[in-house]
Amino acid sequence: MNREIYNIVLIHVARTWERTRVTRPYEEMPFDNIGSTEEIEHIASKIYHDDIIQGFINLTDDLSKDRWWIDNTDDGMSDCYIESTAQSIINNDYLN
Repeated sequence: MNREIYNIVLIHVARTWERTRVTRPYEEMPFDNIGSTEEIEHIASKIYHDDIIQGFINLTDDLSKDRWWIDNTDDGMSDCYIESTAQSIINNDYLN
């Protein structure tokens, strides 16, 4: 596992979870604060292991890395891709 990339994904997932939480009635999510850490880690792991992140990790040259997000996602940047994917997972798996 590329710990640096995983940590970046984890931070963006946590930010997305918190932004979602504060917009909910009574600022509550389906898990309490302690329980939510496991869920946030689960979402981060799911995103980390997806084809887009793994494709980026496995690139060998920096020129390809510069264009990876533009060429392979609708979001154009890694943070936007991670947060939109996290939001989709949160909406579909936790709020429906």
